[in-house]
Amino acid sequence: MFNDIICDHFMNPRNIGELTDADYVIEISNPICGDTVHMYLKLNQEVISDVAYRAYGCSTSIATASIVSEKIVGMSKTEISSITRSNVVEWLGELEPSQLHCVDIALNILNQCANPTKKKFEQKEFLIEGEGAF
Repeated sequence: MFNDIICDHFMNPRNIGELTDADYVIEISNPICGDTVHMYLKLNQEVISDVAYRAYGCSTSIATASIVSEKIVGMSKTEISSITRSNVVEWLGELEPSQLHCVDIALNILNQCANPTKKKFEQKEFLIEGEGAF
């Protein structure tokens, strides 16, 4: 079952999309379940002024990206680095055991948002039509 917070953010995701003028791009993926989040950050004097994301995976991971994107706007990188696991658990609400991996997804996103290094998204092509995967 999904709690009301997860349902709301999955059915009405906030900040979904891409920022063409992003200062940084965060890329998170979980090799076990395949959940992937690309988060685009715009900063103004070390404070996140705008955010957008693309999320691929289970409904809880998509909702998690939406929740994190709402929480970090207006926060400095220092403030983001002080967010704890218990903060994230509170944001996401009660989760089923199979959804708990999304707490770690959120923490990974937050860790990279506090210490962004990547300036642009690098498109990875794994399947070329007519040529198969490589």
